[in-house]
Amino acid sequence: MNHTNSKVGKHLCLIFLTICVIIVFPGCSNDDSSNGGIRIPAILGFLPESGEPGDEITIFGTDLLNATEVSFNGITSTISDNKLGSLTTIVPEGGTTGKLSITTEGGIAISVESFEIIVTGAPLVTNISPKSAQVGQEITLTGTAMATTNKVSVGGVEANIISTSDTEVVFTLGASPVGLSSIELTSDGGVSSTDVSANEFYVIEVLTPYFESFDEETILFSSGGDAEITNLGVSNMLSAEATLVPNPIDNNFYYIGGTSDTGDSGSYTGQIGHSREASGFFADFFNEDSRELTQLYFNIQINFQGVPSDYSGPLAGFRLRFDEGYDADGDGSTTDEYVEFRPSLQNLEDLGYAPNEDGWYTLSITFDQFVNSGPSGGTGTWSVYAVETLTRFAIASRREHDGEYSLSIDNVYITKGGPLNVDN
Repeated sequence: MNHTNSKVGKHLCLIFLTICVIIVFPGCSNDDSSNGGIRIPAILGFLPESGEPGDEITIFGTDLLNATEVSFNGITSTISDNKLGSLTTIVPEGGTTGKLSITTEGGIAISVESFEIIVTGAPLVTNISPKSAQVGQEITLTGTAMATTNKVSVGGVEANIISTSDTEVVFTLGASPVGLSSIELTSDGGVSSTDVSANEFYVIEVLTPYFESFDEETILFSSGGDAEITNLGVSNMLSAEATLVPNPIDNNFYYIGGTSDTGDSGSYTGQIGHSREASGFFADFFNEDSRELTQLYFNIQINFQGVPSDYSGPLAGFRLRFDEGYDADGDGSTTDEYVEFRPSLQNLEDLGYAPNEDGWYTLSITFDQFVNSGPSGGTGTWSVYAVETLTRFAIASRREHDGEYSLSIDNVYITKGGPLNVDN
């Protein structure tokens, strides 16, 4: 398609339509008897459809003569030529993309379409690092025309600028609302905002101290299981008999290894998790503003070894446990209630995840995917449980094949507002 010819055709069409309206309906254009018969103006279109401050544009319409004001998204501009069916004006400095309006004695006309103002010299962000952050965390923006940046806002909240250069802005995040957010930059060259579809950035909150990196003196998580586990523990303390131990992804990690036997019932071989808390212990974190399940994330780095090439079953179970007040599976007990996400290799591929060269996956799974529940086959769902009554979370080891296996995990975090960035 020839876009130049298309625009010329649109231009000619607007002019022709304006002439037709004036000639055919000279005396009945938007009359308003309550306004003394003065005709109300109307905007039919404008050309060009975008421009920089200082550019000239023509607005086409009806009853535009003797206009007293023309504005771009509320910013007044200069009128250079004014006729009954058209008005020529200049794109104003400080204008922003939005509707055009023309004021005459008969009233105010507002355009249907928005005029796009192109600001040359405004900062342009090409990369954000990290992609998610907590309040007070340092963030680096990479791009162009950044040297004169004097203001950064995230989610409408101003941030603290640390440094600027031609290609970089470094700032600390203010008390912005959690969730996916655009970043707005103001400089001597203008104002620009990141496009969240092209440059995702999340303001997040981490559930602390209930996370685990396995690099501290005190390890929050512990494990238990059945006879299929032959070795377990933090990687720097494993016995020489441990097999299928992967290279680390970030210093120490937790390891469970053993031999799986399809003769045993079920796929469960063990669990790594923290101690149980009372129902409601995490209610401040899972408050009214953060109960949307797609805004809550189970973040983990995980490694599966000893997976047969033809195996399509579960490899683990990411567990959210509710040990008080529920009996979703109807077994008469409220001490083993949970929702669980059970990944297989195909499931992870379908979600867009791939392992690194050492077999480690970096995952951020939203809570809405936790649906399989309970020891008797999965009767519990989120319609049963209230997330604020969570008592603990854990990772179960699951295999339904014969032979040696290992499950290794690192950097387990629960976040709200967005996924945890591996650089956090």
